[in-house]
Amino acid sequence: MAFKDLRDYISALEQHGQLKRVDREVDWNIEAGAISRLVYEKGLPSPLFENVTGYPGYRLFGAPISTFSKLAIALGLDPETSIKELINFYLEKKKDLVKPVFVDKSQAPCKENIDIGDQVDLMKFPSPMLHEGDGGRYLCTWHINVSKDPDTGWINWGCYRAMVSGKNTLTGPVSPAKHMGSQYQKYKAKNIPMPFAIAIGPEPVSGFIAGARVAANLYEAELVGALRQEPIELVKCETVDLEVPAGSEIVIEGEISLTEKDWEGPFGEFVGYSATGRNKAPVWNVKAITYRNNPIITMSNTGVPVDEYHLDVGLVRSAELYNRLRADGIPVVAVNAPPEGVGFLVIVSVSGNTPNIAEKVTSSIWSSPQGSNAPFVFVVNDDVDVFNIWEVMHAMVTKCHPYRDIWRVERASAIPFMTFLNAYERQHRLGAKVYFDCTWPTDWDPVSEIPPKISFDANYSHEVKEHVLKNWENYGFIRLA
Repeated sequence: MAFKDLRDYISALEQHGQLKRVDREVDWNIEAGAISRLVYEKGLPSPLFENVTGYPGYRLFGAPISTFSKLAIALGLDPETSIKELINFYLEKKKDLVKPVFVDKSQAPCKENIDIGDQVDLMKFPSPMLHEGDGGRYLCTWHINVSKDPDTGWINWGCYRAMVSGKNTLTGPVSPAKHMGSQYQKYKAKNIPMPFAIAIGPEPVSGFIAGARVAANLYEAELVGALRQEPIELVKCETVDLEVPAGSEIVIEGEISLTEKDWEGPFGEFVGYSATGRNKAPVWNVKAITYRNNPIITMSNTGVPVDEYHLDVGLVRSAELYNRLRADGIPVVAVNAPPEGVGFLVIVSVSGNTPNIAEKVTSSIWSSPQGSNAPFVFVVNDDVDVFNIWEVMHAMVTKCHPYRDIWRVERASAIPFMTFLNAYERQHRLGAKVYFDCTWPTDWDPVSEIPPKISFDANYSHEVKEHVLKNWENYGFIRLA
């Protein structure tokens, strides 16, 4: 059964021991952020701060989907569901998209309070200062940005950070490389300010998909319905022609200016560094705010893996690249874009004995929207579990020749978050890419040249393995998962 809203999801986390209610007073200024960051790095239950300094009646919810167990709960699955099973679930459910349903404003919890025009005051919300060194307080770090293509009408859901810069203004980057950024360029060409809506604290699947970078022209609300296995309820905004999840905690509406800019950043980024400095970014003029009673502000405190960004991009990229490789005729077995790789690493296992298979795999990945910004690719044989980093590392150091099996591409496309680039390269987006061929050479004799693998699965007969596993607990060991 799908969760109706964020509050239902929080209750489910609590039932599974994955939520920590914090009754003690906690300051929005750094303290809540520091607690949340440690939660990510230790894999702990998500904190719900119920007593925020200076903001009675408001709550902060940190690390909303910070582990694969929490993602499984959000999807209505067993918390022990494996990463591979989550990917297969995504691929299966995506086949049948489910259109959203629209509800009347009187039925939408996000309309319990409505502030328009001079009533608008972003300062009434406990926007957190997440990292020491951040350029300001970020109200929008785990949410849905809703925007519409002025030519085609395509509605995009994304998750793009925004900093509070005034009573009725936000400031945030609008990159042309992102879907919302490409729409913004069309509004600029027409000299029309771009309408936007930001839904903070939606039900969890919506929040997950908004940050997952699915294909252009796909309406994320329909994918959310497919994954929830029931339609998401949407409601019309007050001042812009857009719709948002009706159960959202807070909805911010307005227009992104074509001419006004203000300072934004720096901000602690998904790469684990404060990587992009302080820059001028478009001003988001807020016309209306609607919100629930006692609203909950969600916050994703990005940094070293693993947090929401890494889980979103990792799982969806793995699934989409698997489909891409299959469509390109690659004998792909599995794909893993591990969250620890911050979106920069893709690991692929292949079957058979195809010449130049690593080159074919990598060409397919780098020419796809989901893999174009992944500068590191590992290709392994199907005897390697791509979800087991131990096995991947073993394949790399035993099958990948340090000279002939590592292929570099210079002057490749890049993004400014790639901290290994120097200042000039980051400014001009000049990067490099590399792939590691961790498969056995196709011209090696399988008997005389390929050494036999020594592991429990590979080295012992079926009868021996069956006997050992059957008696495992009798030997005095705990039951294997």
